[in-house]
Amino acid sequence: MTLRHLFFATLSGAAVLVSAQAPQRMTFQAVLRDASDNLVVSGAVGLRASVLQGSASGTAVYVETHSTSTNANGLATLEIGGGTPVSGTFSGINWGNGPFFLKTETDPNGGSNYSITGVSPLLSVPYALFAANNSVGPAGPQGPQGPVGPQGPGACEIRTGDGRAVLWNTNTAFGFGFNETSGSNWYVQSLNGPVVAALASDSSVVLYTATTAYGFGKNSTSGSGWYVQTLNEEVLGAVTSNARIVLYTANTAFGFGYDDISGSDWYVQSINAPVSGELVAGNRIVLYTASTAYGFGYDDVSGSDWFVQSLNTPVIGVESTR
Repeated sequence: MTLRHLFFATLSGAAVLVSAQAPQRMTFQAVLRDASDNLVVSGAVGLRASVLQGSASGTAVYVETHSTSTNANGLATLEIGGGTPVSGTFSGINWGNGPFFLKTETDPNGGSNYSITGVSPLLSVPYALFAANNSVGPAGPQGPQGPVGPQGPGACEIRTGDGRAVLWNTNTAFGFGFNETSGSNWYVQSLNGPVVAALASDSSVVLYTATTAYGFGKNSTSGSGWYVQTLNEEVLGAVTSNARIVLYTANTAFGFGYDDISGSDWYVQSINAPVSGELVAGNRIVLYTASTAYGFGYDDVSGSDWFVQSLNTPVIGVESTR
């Protein structure tokens, strides 16, 4: 039986509360599959989580245990920092003194006979946790006054990025963006159910319900527009880069990005196993399984596209440019 990690470096929902205290939790999700690659569904799972400092074999600065279960898709969800402590305290981790790795030991029968072990790097530390134990340094000396720029003929509008804004209610999304003819304009899109989550890059916004994804991005003809994509099953993870957004399920990845021909568009890629990890490099997004890497980036002919690479052995390390 094997354990597939999906994502684990996002803050829990408590992060939206207005509070001076950083939420001392991180969401962790994993999919359990047996030796025949079949999902282990609706089963009890025992898990021990350790935060390692320095390397994949470093010192455990915090250890806790969990008793949980998988859902109908074989997915187990828990909060690191919310289990039964074994050693250390989660709030006492100095996130500025990394790197850190998450080691998980799993008993697929729900007990404490841990037979499955995995170690993954915490590629980024949640900002609120990092800020919670790092004070602001002293202010530096004031620099010299720069030269006065030339006086323009009138007031200037400062623009950053390809800005778009989206509002939504129970059944409709309202996108505000650029129109080639009239300038700014509103674009209205019906929704087929409640919004599960929303994500944004520098130039586009994606909302998704239980069955459908709605992308609001650049249109090569009108300026801005909505693009609708049917989802074949439950979304298990989402990733954003500077200009692209990816959602993925157990079997499919959905990339939203700009196409030189049609404007923004959805790009669908089948994946051969649940996602083991994800990586962002500038405008590009990479997902990988135990045997294959899937890169969502730019193609000079069609615009955005998926690029697939077979891996001869499982990934043991990752790195990227900004």
